[in-house]
Amino acid sequence: MILLLLAQLAVTNDSVYSSAALRALVAHAAVENHAPPTTLRGYRAHVESELSLILRDTLGRERAGQIEQLASSAEWTRGNAYDMHVIGYRTQGLGSPISTLSFVRGWTEPTLYSERMRLGIDVSGRAAPPTSNRDTVVAVHPFASDRDRYYKYSGGDTITVLRTANRSIAIVRIRVAPQLPDSTRLAAFDGEIDVDADRHQIVRMRGRFVVLSRRAPNMPLVARLAGLTGVAYVEFVNTEVGGKYWLPAIQRTELQSTMAVMGHTRAIMRIMSTFSGYDVTDASGALAVDESRRLVRHTTWAPSDTVSRFADWRSSVGEATASVTANDFDDLAPDAWKSTGGVRIDLVPTNIDNVVRFDRIEGLFTGYQADVQMRSVVPGLSFGAHGGWAWSEQTIRGGAHVSLKQKEWILGARAERMLATTNDFIRPFDPQTGGLAAIVGSIDDFDYVDRRVALLSATRIVGSVENAIVTAQLGVGGDRAEVARLTHGWIGTGAFRPNRGVQSGNYTLGIIDAEWHPGISGDFVQPGVGARIHHEVGRGSLEWQRTELSISALHYWGSVAVLLQGDGGTVSGSSIPPQKLFELGGSGVLPGYAYKEFAGDRAALFRGFGSYSLPIWKEPHRFRNSFFIPGVSPALAVGIQGGWTQLSGDAARVAVYGLGGGAPLSHATDGVRATLGLGMTFFSGSIHAGVARPIDRSAPWRFTIGGGPAF
Repeated sequence: MILLLLAQLAVTNDSVYSSAALRALVAHAAVENHAPPTTLRGYRAHVESELSLILRDTLGRERAGQIEQLASSAEWTRGNAYDMHVIGYRTQGLGSPISTLSFVRGWTEPTLYSERMRLGIDVSGRAAPPTSNRDTVVAVHPFASDRDRYYKYSGGDTITVLRTANRSIAIVRIRVAPQLPDSTRLAAFDGEIDVDADRHQIVRMRGRFVVLSRRAPNMPLVARLAGLTGVAYVEFVNTEVGGKYWLPAIQRTELQSTMAVMGHTRAIMRIMSTFSGYDVTDASGALAVDESRRLVRHTTWAPSDTVSRFADWRSSVGEATASVTANDFDDLAPDAWKSTGGVRIDLVPTNIDNVVRFDRIEGLFTGYQADVQMRSVVPGLSFGAHGGWAWSEQTIRGGAHVSLKQKEWILGARAERMLATTNDFIRPFDPQTGGLAAIVGSIDDFDYVDRRVALLSATRIVGSVENAIVTAQLGVGGDRAEVARLTHGWIGTGAFRPNRGVQSGNYTLGIIDAEWHPGISGDFVQPGVGARIHHEVGRGSLEWQRTELSISALHYWGSVAVLLQGDGGTVSGSSIPPQKLFELGGSGVLPGYAYKEFAGDRAALFRGFGSYSLPIWKEPHRFRNSFFIPGVSPALAVGIQGGWTQLSGDAARVAVYGLGGGAPLSHATDGVRATLGLGMTFFSGSIHAGVARPIDRSAPWRFTIGGGPAF
């Protein structure tokens, strides 16, 4: 060991290290992390992993669309094999036909002692041939013997002291930056490493994996045209086991990506794994092990009934996903995502509708958006504009905005002419225009108003964007009636309905929005309780006051899942604009009734769902090669959904007539309209089959089958 240390010090290039002390520290760390300690023969451990698919909006709010949990028994034998034996599996999702396991080749590393690191493991249950690099990214370990060729080092300061029952552990942080030579096909680590200052073993690694930039022009044409940006982040935290070895405690891998055509919305695949219950095998003396051999990795599954009946979960579904956010890696983000640096011009839409959309009012709309981020030049300042042409309407629409973000405050201003929808209780990430359905099937379940606004805004982030957000807006606006200019879409049969009537006029406008736990909406699978309140006041030739309240609660108790969701609102005024009434029916808002059959100045919409997942057929199935589809996951389910509207005065009744230009297209519900459903769901609620009937009146049970959990 001493000879190896001296040899490394002798060949060190001083330009690689920021100081001589750091050079010596890294050399010690390279010796200690080249291979596991000679007395460590292997271990067994319990590993619980959570794999989730997440959408992150422009403000940083995260919403999970699919979560899969795996419980595994891990066995690592030094110089031989790393076996992950899955003994438990469960999932919650929004109906994706593909399991996350189709994309993940592995989700844990057995130790951080090595010369090379691999991001990607064969999940087929068969070991890949030793010469195969299929689906595997091989990275040079920052403490490898040939590290000087690939890295530069800085830092080396003590950042904290950990105290255990037996000793105090000084933790030293080293900053590692890659410098990949043109000839390499290897990846490298870019980030920070915390080292035990006494034993020089790794306590924590946090950073990202990078590959040689010259390979970027060789990426697929589709990725280049789509403006794809993707980053693989990792955070590996070790724990001291037996007072001798630093072994995995928590491992996090996060694949984040954006695509220009999808705007600033970021797609995230988050993988969180927790190790516990270590049973370490010690050797009495040094082992004769060939450390250069490639570790053979297997992932196998227990019998289906064992996997389905597993109940010894250490954490509830979604707990690990919600414990962290994508913002944790902001300091390591690519330039396109950073808030620091030089002035940056982005041609990426904040909303895809700003670039292309289709509806019966405008026909095809095509546009363009440009934004300027001042970043370090004027921290927090950004501004931009978007605009386009509605080809059937022969009209220009667009706007401009400016914002200044300072710590927990965001100040802004915008002016815009938009085609706004008058639909109510639209969910996050739901479409707000006809889109593909309008093109193909002449289905445009929206009504529109030509709206012009100029608003000042102030947003206060309370704690974090995942905790609470409050926004106030003040300005002026104006509404103008619109008519359907198309009778049908481009493809298929069917006809568009007329656009509903609105009252034209101008107004000053004040708006207050408050969100509590905005990532929890009931339409995604993240458990918890969330709420949103919206209040607006208009004064001028159009006058009204309108308040909306939304509450969502989702919780999992083992195999039991319960969802409660409610929306309500009220609008008042001596002369209520028709476009401010609440309308329910069809289009996912009180399904089973005609499109906007009900309207009122008072409204409520509620949904409740409960399910019990049966302990059978939960295991995902291999379809072809490494392509997995979710398990059947049958569940007993009960659901109730309903709505209520009221026309409380003359102003509301007159406004209803305005929706049809003098003919009442909608009416009050005359009590609560509700439907009860009983039956089963499959594929974690993707499909339902059972019976349903109205409970607000006498009616027979009817068989129902369809997508989603709602009967």
